[in-house]
Amino acid sequence: MSKSIEAISNGIDISMKNPVLFVPYAIPIIVQLAFNALAYLFPVRYYYFEAPNPFIIILGSLIAAILGFIAGCMLVDMANDAISSRPIDIRRSLSLVMNRIGVLIITAIIAALCSITIILLPIGIFIIVIAIIEELNAIESAKKTFDFVIKNLGEVIIFILIVIIISAILSYGFSIIPIIGPYIGSIISWILNAVFTTSAVYFYLSLRPPPPPPPPDI
Repeated sequence: MSKSIEAISNGIDISMKNPVLFVPYAIPIIVQLAFNALAYLFPVRYYYFEAPNPFIIILGSLIAAILGFIAGCMLVDMANDAISSRPIDIRRSLSLVMNRIGVLIITAIIAALCSITIILLPIGIFIIVIAIIEELNAIESAKKTFDFVIKNLGEVIIFILIVIIISAILSYGFSIIPIIGPYIGSIISWILNAVFTTSAVYFYLSLRPPPPPPPPDI
């Protein structure tokens, strides 16, 4: 079986067996839904028409994105624990993320810049995963991610294509439902994000080079 398909299959299985992995995304989901509801309660009027307030939606999306970033970083550490057969500790993962928030923000900026281009998109996807698992700074994470992607380029491309296709089909498919579609589509996107983050952690752990052997005893 392809490592990419194996990673996504195991990401789904691990997420279903450990529903606590979805907990970090609960807060950004609630925030985004709450602001979307407020946008309808305080609409903008254009002559005889009303539309959801775009400023409230943008503010809600911004806050949800910030909270979602923290949640995503927590999820990487939690998924690493689950895959490595260690107990999952939400508080410990949150503390780890907040203690390294400066490094992770810089790493996220590098990820965002890489994601703008198609060629560097794989770097943008895996750099946060590697930064958290390997406990590296932003520059070291970028170097290690580049090396990881180059050595596993074929599998990485397949993994990314599968993630993009599944996300596009499910998110768009639900979002076109009248009235409630955008809300369902938003929740589905967050859930898929959690599952695919777990899959990315499994993918990296299954393909990363083994650590060097300890020096012999003298």
